[in-house]
Amino acid sequence: MRTSDSFKLALGGLRGNPFRSFLTALGVIIGVAAVIITVSIGTGAKVRTQSQIQRLGSNLLTISSGYRRQDSPINNSVLSLVSQLSLVDKVAPVVNSQGTLSYTSNSIDSSIIGTDANFLDIRNLQLSEGTFITQDDVERSTWNCVLGADLATELFGEDSDPLGAYVRYDRFKLYVVGIVKTMGGEGVSSNDNYVIVPYTTLQKKVTGTKSISTIYARAASSKDMTAANDQIYAALLEKTGSEDAFRISNQEVLLQFATSSTETMTLLLTGIAAVSLLVGGIGIMNIMLVSVTERIREIGIRKAVGAKDRDILRQFILESAALSLSGGAMGIVVGYVGSRIVTGVFGWPTSFDTAAAALGFGLSVFIGVFFGAYPAYKGAKLDPIEGLRHE
Repeated sequence: MRTSDSFKLALGGLRGNPFRSFLTALGVIIGVAAVIITVSIGTGAKVRTQSQIQRLGSNLLTISSGYRRQDSPINNSVLSLVSQLSLVDKVAPVVNSQGTLSYTSNSIDSSIIGTDANFLDIRNLQLSEGTFITQDDVERSTWNCVLGADLATELFGEDSDPLGAYVRYDRFKLYVVGIVKTMGGEGVSSNDNYVIVPYTTLQKKVTGTKSISTIYARAASSKDMTAANDQIYAALLEKTGSEDAFRISNQEVLLQFATSSTETMTLLLTGIAAVSLLVGGIGIMNIMLVSVTERIREIGIRKAVGAKDRDILRQFILESAALSLSGGAMGIVVGYVGSRIVTGVFGWPTSFDTAAAALGFGLSVFIGVFFGAYPAYKGAKLDPIEGLRHE
């Protein structure tokens, strides 16, 4: 018997009980869809993480204290030292604080970032209106401030112009000189609820110390990253006397770590999702065993008129493969739609991965053949006399 004839018989067997065929394929549909959705979420998260890190530039180094903040050796003198190093192009200090900002009757808890004029360039921020804080603001420790987009909207509303207005922070009045464009998760924080002021203002009027939370140092070029890292390390070690006093983070290392972590988590979750494919395969095997039992007489008649073992074997393997193949195809569609729903409902970034779709489809075919082999073998080895005797 030709393979095409066996395939027609296999499809006929599936069409004979369409509802049962659908329920049998449902496990494969769910398994393939789960794999695709999981990989789509993981791929989207990896792409977004890489974008967030790369957005800061591949030549950025972050210097922070290795001690508790109150004992931080990272201060103004360290900032001056790092800024004078030959392989460092530009530096920006950050002094972090928290507080409640208010305008008229609106009050918002916000992050307060003390920095200088270099911060705008180093962190690749853009202004939607106004200006950024200047070196003059830093030298005079003014309360000129720049608002994040979310904070500006919360305090002033959608259509108001905050420039030139005063917002209150504790007993201080901050003068708004600029608004940062919406950056979302890719900006200086997980949202745009922050205010930027001169770091010297926070040091003199809020913290009362010269401690700095973080120093961003930009290497002259990407190829100088390792050399710049080593130069900063040597300078800080000589100044502080202890390698535990500070930490230096490299954007390239951070990118590699974030990518590796995301890929590992995606692989783990995909493995868990793939278990449902295994369950679907077991379901196919059980139904195919039932199908062989129900069609004992049919098998006996076919063998009696000349069908060989390999013809019966091929028919049931093709029937099992067709079940899993159709389940895999529908699973790809469900997975694609599901990933779009995840993005729309939860706001998680997803990226449909054609390789994952191909893998899911290939696994579904393999599962159909693998789990259909035993029922097909059992049917092929059936004694035709026993089949003809069966009612």
